[in-house]
Amino acid sequence: MYLLSKCGLAGFALALVLFGLPSSSPAWIFGDVVTIEQLSFHPDSIKVPGDSFAVLVVQNREEAPILHEVTSQNLFESGTLIQVLGTGQIEYSGKRVSRILLYPGEEVVIWFYAEKGRAYPFQCNINGHSMQGIIRAS
Repeated sequence: MYLLSKCGLAGFALALVLFGLPSSSPAWIFGDVVTIEQLSFHPDSIKVPGDSFAVLVVQNREEAPILHEVTSQNLFESGTLIQVLGTGQIEYSGKRVSRILLYPGEEVVIWFYAEKGRAYPFQCNINGHSMQGIIRAS
């Protein structure tokens, strides 16, 4: 987080070029997209290559005016190399992302370093929704 706050998005983009992106998966260019529809994450399970950068795009596509959140203890933990941008509201606890709020039509892009063998569960518990998803780095 400290590195990204000092270098910004340009530094992060340079890191992606220097470390190289796997050419076998277009998800590395555009990101894995998770939509929120009918009070569920779609898909609710994603696999990403470990020990490399991953991109997760979360879009709230609810037709009703339903607010959702994205929280993740593992993904947003201190020490994770992460950058978060989007049209949703990003909330912080100190310098650490604590949650992201998304109204219908909003989205967030999360760039992070996925450590091999780790799992990054994410959820929405706002208003008792109890939605869950997981990212696995293999």
